[in-house]
Amino acid sequence: MYGVSVTYVSALVAGVLAAAVLAVWPWARLRRRFAIAGITTLVSWIAWHLLLNATGASGFDVDAPIIRVSWEDAGSGVVTLFATVVLFGLVTERRERASRVVGAAAIVGLVALILDVFV
Repeated sequence: MYGVSVTYVSALVAGVLAAAVLAVWPWARLRRRFAIAGITTLVSWIAWHLLLNATGASGFDVDAPIIRVSWEDAGSGVVTLFATVVLFGLVTERRERASRVVGAAAIVGLVALILDVFV
């Protein structure tokens, strides 16, 4: 596991990167949805990594032999996807089609997963 300061810096990078990738989609630029998704990415990244640090879950940071993705990496993506779906689906974008809400959440979840592979 790495230090808490690395968690905060990498969370900031994850949030900015997720917002930037999502901003390419015109739907996400309306009502600044890309910024909301960036914030959920930042918050969920911090929550996931602090949970791993608090529980001493160093076994989660072992890459699979073929795909080179660890449970820690996958967890970053899943937690980000979940947080974004919940926030969009229940709070900010209740009237939007589910395919758009889940699509946006899947994009930021994938960004978080890919970034965590390299952090």
